[in-house]
Amino acid sequence: MDASLNIAIAAEFELAEKIVESLEQSELNIGTLAIVEIYPFEEEQGVRFNNQSVVQYSLQEMDWSRVNYLLFAGDIEYASHIAAAAENGCVVIDMKGVCAVLSDVPTVVPGINEADLVELRQRNIVSLPDPQVSQLALAIYPVLQSTNIGEVFVTSLLPASYQNGEIVNRLAGQTARLLNGIPLDEDETRLAFDVQPQNVRALPQQLQKIFPQLNAVLFHAVNVPVFYGLAQKVTIVSDYAIDFKPQDNAFLQYHEDLVTPVTNGEIESVEERAKLHVSQMSALENGMEFWTVADEQRFNLASLSVKLLEAIYRKGY
Repeated sequence: MDASLNIAIAAEFELAEKIVESLEQSELNIGTLAIVEIYPFEEEQGVRFNNQSVVQYSLQEMDWSRVNYLLFAGDIEYASHIAAAAENGCVVIDMKGVCAVLSDVPTVVPGINEADLVELRQRNIVSLPDPQVSQLALAIYPVLQSTNIGEVFVTSLLPASYQNGEIVNRLAGQTARLLNGIPLDEDETRLAFDVQPQNVRALPQQLQKIFPQLNAVLFHAVNVPVFYGLAQKVTIVSDYAIDFKPQDNAFLQYHEDLVTPVTNGEIESVEERAKLHVSQMSALENGMEFWTVADEQRFNLASLSVKLLEAIYRKGY
């Protein structure tokens, strides 16, 4: 990869750091890297790339015409900035699936449906799906290559970091207060030692853009009082017995012993490639079930987005 690229990152501070880590491990020849503060950083928060400080810009200061690729991890209220960047010739990777259900925006998971990147020419935008969808897609893809799947049931346990860094800090603060016998304010949403259901209405549509043959997928999701790490319990049903032999690949690592979000955080380091960890795999009558765990920020968002960027560049977009 010879051309020197100008890349911008629009994400909260904690995620921006993880994206930079993935870029440092990539094969991309990066000329300039910039941070676009859609979520303002604290005064002491700065990002370094290859031991050099990264310039930070506000949205008002940003000239999108000077950027080749934008890694965008904003929520739906910032979607207008995706369009503005794309209209100025910048290729936008929508990291959180904000545009994933739009018919003229391809939804792509690296290693699965990169051929769909040809549709990128329509609007200069490509969506990585919601982390719940990308995690499920990568886990069932090897099974789909050898078996026709009839139904899929998945329950996602969503950590505080799935929403944002502010929720992580609020969970930490509430936990400390409650453990010290300090009650929460009456109008304060309870995060510590509590669970809540999450709306998953758009997720089946996102998955079907990746696997059009799958039309019977049921998502459940629960916000849990865990700081980091997305876990999913997956059940697959087929018309026939499933004979599946798991093999590790660039994205997946299979384990005989149970891997939880905490143990996953302990076994992965910054220097290693983040992966999706699969354990508790067992056969059912005409089906199978398993448990998956990933650092949804380092793997599902940062690592997969950089892998997607590499695929886009290799295809000449």
